[in-house]
Amino acid sequence: MARTGHAFTGFPEQAVKYLADLARNNDRAWFDSHKKIYEASIVAPALRFAEAMGVALSSFAPSVAAEPRIGGSLFRIHRDTRFSADKSPYKTHVGIRLRDRDTATSSRCTGPLFYVEFDASVLRLGVGVKEFDPGTLDAYRQSVVRSAGARAFKAAMDRAERDGHEILGDILTRVPHTHAGHRDNALLKRKGFFIRQETRLPKELHRPEFVTYCTSWFKPYGALFDGLRRIALKAMTE
Repeated sequence: MARTGHAFTGFPEQAVKYLADLARNNDRAWFDSHKKIYEASIVAPALRFAEAMGVALSSFAPSVAAEPRIGGSLFRIHRDTRFSADKSPYKTHVGIRLRDRDTATSSRCTGPLFYVEFDASVLRLGVGVKEFDPGTLDAYRQSVVRSAGARAFKAAMDRAERDGHEILGDILTRVPHTHAGHRDNALLKRKGFFIRQETRLPKELHRPEFVTYCTSWFKPYGALFDGLRRIALKAMTE
């Protein structure tokens, strides 16, 4: 793993201003003329943050691998506009992912991830898999019908609902015919399992404590991450 060689000290206030300005000036000329600000206020601290999060998450998700590079843990800022009516060339948010090293090496990238995203006003934290591929979906359903798997996913769902977190992913209108009548209908209808919270930007964003802030949110979902990792590994070997 490449290392930045610097400790994470927080995202500067300039990062938030930059994202707000980019939203008002989303064009190549403006981006190119402010590229140094992007690199200093967004890229550099984001890579340090990814590295620090990799260490922090290893206490309960040891298979997580930080990839401190653009295109690794840090999503590219360029938007894919080929199939979008919105032709704005740049994303106005920062997206950072921490993936499972064993399933992320697959070209299908079927495994779970921890996700951190913020724009000029909102922070989003998430964990899981937004959309299962066919093999992983089958492995997920097999896990659900086993009592241990059902308990783990049901516990994560209950926590999310109790804490007001969103559960993203497409949902079938009815249970698949292969599992008709099974008592865990709500789980079997799911085609993805990704839990997310959206809040205003916390003051910790600008401090080293942002790592602890994010880790504290992720930790209760460590069992969900592990369960999704196991089914992804199972799907890869079948």
